[in-house]
Amino acid sequence: MTQLEPPHSNRGVVIDKKNDLTTMVDYVRCSFKTHDVDLIIENILHIRKEYMQELESGFYGYIGTYQLEFIKCFYSSKLDTRGTLVEMSGQGCRQFEVFLKARNKTWLDFFNDCLALDGTFTRFDLAIDDRKTRLHIPALLNKAHRGEVVSRFDNYDFNGSGNLNDGLNKGTTIYFGSKKSEFYLCFYEKNYEQAKKLKLDVEEIGKWNRYELRLKNDRATECVKALLTAKDMSLVALQILNNYIRFVDAGESEDKSTWKMNRKWEKFIGEVGKLRLYVKPNSEFYLKSKNWLRNSASRTMKMVLEADKHLGTNQLSDMILEAEMTKKQEHMLDVMLADSEDMVC
Repeated sequence: MTQLEPPHSNRGVVIDKKNDLTTMVDYVRCSFKTHDVDLIIENILHIRKEYMQELESGFYGYIGTYQLEFIKCFYSSKLDTRGTLVEMSGQGCRQFEVFLKARNKTWLDFFNDCLALDGTFTRFDLAIDDRKTRLHIPALLNKAHRGEVVSRFDNYDFNGSGNLNDGLNKGTTIYFGSKKSEFYLCFYEKNYEQAKKLKLDVEEIGKWNRYELRLKNDRATECVKALLTAKDMSLVALQILNNYIRFVDAGESEDKSTWKMNRKWEKFIGEVGKLRLYVKPNSEFYLKSKNWLRNSASRTMKMVLEADKHLGTNQLSDMILEAEMTKKQEHMLDVMLADSEDMVC
């Protein structure tokens, strides 16, 4: 699939109107008992080690990290039984898809690689992006308030914001299930989140809901194994949703199990069942640094450039030529200039 290039003013947000309902891998965390970090980088990530930056610090008790921006491999001391841990956030998953594509592989190949080395998935998220907003999330919250939900979850939580002047909603998030449990759902208005993050008007983002299935530990590993059996990520997502939650319209009976399924929810579930796994490889590494330059330094650079033009000086170019890059920035440059095909092994 051709990678869509984001317009300059959109700051990296890609709107794919042809795929208005998509499901994708959105978070992966997999642990391995081995301390052989080279084995994990080469046989699991399949990324050449020289493109990974080593940090002498880590998270979750690990002592060090090899990372390629949002793709991370943590390692522990030889006496620590935790071994190594691979972690990819949503952005990391999009970046990893660049390397899957370069090797003509899929997420299923990655899952098989992990299990072949006795990997244990400690977190696995599936995300469904809805660009038509087939569901109105504030309306779903109202249904939850009224008890018009049949679910295996006992609890729900929510947060949101609004405008006191006009009373308009500015984003709603609902959590079904406990965030401390091994599985919960998160439904939220992604367009408001992105607008706030990128300092844009929500109209520039457009319609966008996200429905996330967040699994941990045994549930995460079970889900991955189910995906390998079904070879259909959307089918598995649909089965999980159907098993855990159903929105209904209130009926006369006190028995909610007899209430009719809400038509919008029924239609949405039907469409999810027809989805195929969507990949959106993003080869734009270190976009955060370039955004910082654009948002925080470009005005000052423009001022100095204009002064150079009028005064016949070269202050801006002199500053750039005299600057010395850090080792981290040199590594970032190597990654920016490399072809993804040359980075895989």
